[in-house]
Amino acid sequence: MTRIFPIALTATPAQVRCAPILLRGDLAGAFRTAAELGCAGLEVHLRYPSDVQAGQLKRWISDYGLAVPTIGTGMAATLDGLTLAHPDPAIRRQALERLRAHVDLAAEIGSAVTIGSVSGRLGPDEAQRSERRAAALDALAELCRYAHACSVTILLEPLNRYECDYLNTVADVLNVAEEIGAPNLKLLADTFHMNIEETDIAAALAAAGPRLGHVHLADSNRQAPGRGHLDFAPVLASLARSGYRGFLSFEILPVPDPLTAAQQGIRTVQALSDILTAAQKGE
Repeated sequence: MTRIFPIALTATPAQVRCAPILLRGDLAGAFRTAAELGCAGLEVHLRYPSDVQAGQLKRWISDYGLAVPTIGTGMAATLDGLTLAHPDPAIRRQALERLRAHVDLAAEIGSAVTIGSVSGRLGPDEAQRSERRAAALDALAELCRYAHACSVTILLEPLNRYECDYLNTVADVLNVAEEIGAPNLKLLADTFHMNIEETDIAAALAAAGPRLGHVHLADSNRQAPGRGHLDFAPVLASLARSGYRGFLSFEILPVPDPLTAAQQGIRTVQALSDILTAAQKGE
C-alpha cells in the first residue's frame, strides 16, 4: 500500500467535550489504535505538559513505532484563558511559561509544538489592536528563541475569523514569520479553517512553500475527509507538487465514533494517494 504522506491521528489524555480530537482519555490505547490502523504518528494534545510523563511517551513511541509530530496546546486557551495576545501582561507571561514547558516536553520526545488558539484575539478596540499584536508577536518571538535553543519547531496555525481575529490565512502567518525571522517557525495549515478563509486552498498551500511544517486534514463540517463537501484531490495534489512530505493529521470530530472517523479519513487519503501515484507513473 503506497502512501505519499505519513498519516497521524489526534489524541488527548483529557476528557474534553466538543473538541476536534479523535481519541480521548486513554493515551496508551490511542497509540495502539494509531499503530493498528497503520498510521505513522499520533498528535498529542495536552492542557498541561505534566499531564503525561516524557518517559512514558518515549516508551509508547518506541513500543508502537510511532512519531509524535506535534504537541497541541489549545487547551491552555480554551480551558484556562491563557493567550499570547491577552491584554494583561501577567496572563501573557503565564501563557508563555506554559508554552515553554510544552517545548521542554517536545525537546525530550522529538516533537514540534503547535500555537493555535493560544495566539488569542486582539479585540475590537482599534486603538489597542496594534499594541496587542506587537505584544503577541514579541511573546511568540521569545518562545521561538527558547524553542530554537532546544531544537524544537514552533508550528503557527491560522484560524478562522470566528476563533481568531488577526491570524486567519496562510498569508497572515507568512507575514508574521517574516516579521519575527525565526528559522524554527513553521506554518500549520488546517483545511477546515482554510475552507472558510482562503479563496483557493491548493494555491495557498503552494504559496506556503518550505514554511509548511504540518497539515491538518478536516472536512468542511470538521468531520473526517469525505464526510463534508471539501474536494481533497487538489489539496493533496498541491502538497505533492510542492514536495511536502510531512504529516497529514486528522484533527477532526469523533463522528460517528472515533474508529469509524479515523478509518474514513485514512480511506479518503489512501484513495487520493493511489490516484496521485498512478498519475505520477503515467507522466
